[in-house]
Amino acid sequence: MNYIIIGNGVAGVTVARSLIQKAPPGSKVLQFTTEPYGYYSRPKLPQFLGDKTQSPEDLMIYTKDWYNESKIDFHPNEKIHSINRKEKKVVSEKGEYDYDKLLLAQGASCACPPIPGLELEHAYTLRTLADAITIRNQLELSQSAVIIGGGLLGIENAIACAKHGLKTTIIEFFPHMLPRQLDPEGSKIFTELLAKYGVGIITSAQVKEILGDSVVESIQLKDGRLIPADIVMTCTGIKPRIALAKKAGLDVNRGVVVNDYLETSDPNIFAVGDMAEHEGRVYGIIPPTTEQSRVVVENLISPRSREYHGSRMSTTLKVADLFLTSIGYDANQADYQFIKYINDESNEYMKIFHEDDKIKAIILLGTKKGIPQLRKMFEEPLSHNQKKLEELFPGIA
Repeated sequence: MNYIIIGNGVAGVTVARSLIQKAPPGSKVLQFTTEPYGYYSRPKLPQFLGDKTQSPEDLMIYTKDWYNESKIDFHPNEKIHSINRKEKKVVSEKGEYDYDKLLLAQGASCACPPIPGLELEHAYTLRTLADAITIRNQLELSQSAVIIGGGLLGIENAIACAKHGLKTTIIEFFPHMLPRQLDPEGSKIFTELLAKYGVGIITSAQVKEILGDSVVESIQLKDGRLIPADIVMTCTGIKPRIALAKKAGLDVNRGVVVNDYLETSDPNIFAVGDMAEHEGRVYGIIPPTTEQSRVVVENLISPRSREYHGSRMSTTLKVADLFLTSIGYDANQADYQFIKYINDESNEYMKIFHEDDKIKAIILLGTKKGIPQLRKMFEEPLSHNQKKLEELFPGIA
């Protein structure tokens, strides 16, 4: 069997590693990436931005030697520009390659709103190690930064800028920070913690234009306010990379449409991770990507042997002593019944949203304690866990 994997992020590497171990004897695994590197930790790019002592090598998890030792036919710096589904080939600028099964794991790019001025020098997005190296070099030459978007990535990037001594401001469209992870009460506490890092926050705001002749000089908001900036970073979500799949005639929507076996509309081509759309949903975070990768390996080896039924949203933010874990929360749950715990001295906040004695979502802020136990509680009635909760969070009510 010839397996081809396009992409070298979490999904691509997880699948490649498993295929080498589990695929039938004599199988070949070819892996392609447009980047020059082996597998590195993309979630640690903001940390790299803020730490002047880190080198690119510190982010590397698998060097090119690992692929050779693992008997993966690795193709860095090689872009696949078309798929010949009839002949079951992929085509790059360097050649053609046959496949029996093909996995699309190209991830996503940054989704930027149509803001005039994004083309100016020193207006950036952060998605690759090359991006991070360029941005970090510029941070050394800058005094002020504006982050457009107050999601997890925007917050991490803002803290990185502040660590370089830049006057840093986050511009957030929604009325409170992290509306997909935090309820308004938790967001207020989180915003107060974030201010300790020297990061300013403007909520309920929209950027009208990025101003400057050839390089970024300031940001104008739609309400007329001007904010000086030497550097701008746009962190407003992701855009699944669907161009190759669309060109090949596969079904696409926001992402590449997959079924419960993570097959695309062509049963010999699969998609996972940030580019895959399952049941109308593109997750865009690592835990579902890992879950999908484990499922797709089984189906690549033994067709339709394992189903994927979606993932519970779970996000974690850890920057210095700033901890946030949000499991299953969305803004529609804000009116659910809840129990909560607040410790003003330690800035700990925990809230459990529930309905019909079932836990629907958990927000944990300012602490990491109890996370494994809390995850398990989703599978049990809330009433069965009252004692455990009181032991973890004395005074919870």
